[in-house]
Amino acid sequence: MKSNAKTVLAVSAVAVASFALPLIPVSAHAQAIDTITQQATSHVNNAWGYLLNSVCWIVGGGLLLSSIWGLYQKHRNNSGMNASMGKIVAGALCGAILVGFPFYVKTASFTIWDATSTVTGEQKMMTFDK
Repeated sequence: MKSNAKTVLAVSAVAVASFALPLIPVSAHAQAIDTITQQATSHVNNAWGYLLNSVCWIVGGGLLLSSIWGLYQKHRNNSGMNASMGKIVAGALCGAILVGFPFYVKTASFTIWDATSTVTGEQKMMTFDK
């Protein structure tokens, strides 16, 4: 290794040590591997849920809109339309199922697996003036 590379490497190490290490919180140094794994698993599960919701809403909404557009085109010009009524109805049904899928999953998790929702925060009392 050349002396220039060693100098750059030493200066970089000192810069990282002096600027980055004070930014790391103290609790990050003493975390156990199980805590880190739990947090990583929680992040992955939340990301998967958000991705699934996004795909369901985008694809389901697209299928619903395309079936409405196909029905309009078929009504406007029946001989020029390539899609049959069965394909239009199947697209609308699949779109409705995909849009409703996150609701089905939430209902199943509350009923089958007995998961309960928790509400945090301060409770307020409603008062009425005369």
